[in-house]
Amino acid sequence: MNKTTAILVVIAIVVGIVGFIAGYNLSPIRVQTLTTTIVTTTTTTLTTTIPTTPTPTPPTTPPIITPTSPRCNFTPPDKIVIGLSISLSGSYALTGQQGLWGMSAAVNYINNIKGGIDLCGKKVKIELKYYDDQSSKDLVPSLYERLITVDKVDIVLGPYGSPLTLTAAPVAEKYSKVIISWMANSDKLTQQGFKYFVMVPALASTLWKAALEMVKQLDPGAAIAILHKEDEFNTMVANGAKNYSSQLGLKIVYFRSYPTDISDFTPIFYELAAAKPDVILICSHEKDGMLAMQQLIQMKVNAKLIGIAVAASLPDFYNNFKNMAEGLIDGTHWTPYAKWSPEVAKQLGYEWIGPTQEEFLSLFHEVAGSDKSPSYHAAAGFAAILIVARAIETAQSLEQSVLRQTFNNLKVMTIYGPFQIDPATGAQKGHTIVVGQWQAGKFNIVWPPGAANSKPVYPIPTWDEKAGGALATPKP
Repeated sequence: MNKTTAILVVIAIVVGIVGFIAGYNLSPIRVQTLTTTIVTTTTTTLTTTIPTTPTPTPPTTPPIITPTSPRCNFTPPDKIVIGLSISLSGSYALTGQQGLWGMSAAVNYINNIKGGIDLCGKKVKIELKYYDDQSSKDLVPSLYERLITVDKVDIVLGPYGSPLTLTAAPVAEKYSKVIISWMANSDKLTQQGFKYFVMVPALASTLWKAALEMVKQLDPGAAIAILHKEDEFNTMVANGAKNYSSQLGLKIVYFRSYPTDISDFTPIFYELAAAKPDVILICSHEKDGMLAMQQLIQMKVNAKLIGIAVAASLPDFYNNFKNMAEGLIDGTHWTPYAKWSPEVAKQLGYEWIGPTQEEFLSLFHEVAGSDKSPSYHAAAGFAAILIVARAIETAQSLEQSVLRQTFNNLKVMTIYGPFQIDPATGAQKGHTIVVGQWQAGKFNIVWPPGAANSKPVYPIPTWDEKAGGALATPKP
């Protein structure tokens, strides 16, 4: 090897050594970044989880988010607005006003006693936004368009009655808005394929079911007359009564409808009386029901038992007809004598929500006045607000599809009774209708026996007997 070659070899060795050192010096930079991450993570784990013995921490499985999760993915609003149209004038005004009193009492309970709805760690108060629909189904669609698109309410309740709700539900469906039917229960509402519909009361077709079961027990050979108004609700009520009569082996001797704008029952009642029924069931709303009662009295059409749907359960029914109302029945969703309570809820496997019956009556009188008595419409309106509040608290969301899914899983009880829906249709399957009867000025529950606070009077006094002062007094 000559001198020049030796010099080149030395240079090559030096360059290689320098390159090796340079490469070695780059490695700590990459490793330091990784090491920092590892050390930081490990230190945190050791400090907070296993402070004494450093052991590997197993990976944590992320929690499954369900509608009942306390997590929130949004900032809760300052208030939650519940919108609806309500009949404060027109033919449904009496029942509409009762419903509004009940809803207002529930709002006061949630806002003033509970402090609001528990949402995302915040107490959020609720507000009712409503318009008078004048009992007109022609006005309803535009009012719900306004509530949803202009007022931008968070959730909607339906109007009073099935005819009106059948025009409101398609609007809610159009905007994917949950609509709670507080007092519309035609079976037809659950047959339209609505995805956002939720029903609070029991189905219309079951209205006279308990009454007919009572008749079967008291008078197995009774002849039945059924008369109904030609609208969606009462057609369902009448057909249900007809079907249950057949199932029970009770003979139907008279069955017919009457127009929605009826002003005189005289020719119909002549026909009905000629059929000589033991039991008369009239499927009506308040205005036509009141008219039917007035003309039954005038024409002295007697029967062993007379039922008038909706109208007979109103406090104003007895106020108007006094002693003549004695013995009249209605298939009712609730009376002040209902036995629903936290204890009953526990026995039946329901979660109790809201105040007791006594507390509800106090809340109702604060809104309506001490001289007013609540009908089942007030109790239904009250329950609807409580159920909406519970759904929001459970879902911890105002997103409509989440709320609708949450309603599917709710199994709760209020002063109005059980609430549990069919997930597919929104139909109510928990609540049941009982038989109420006017007895000495009180609208007592007389059937079924397990729910009753009094025994049924059958046969009831005649019109002449009541005009003479007779009362519907149960036998000891």
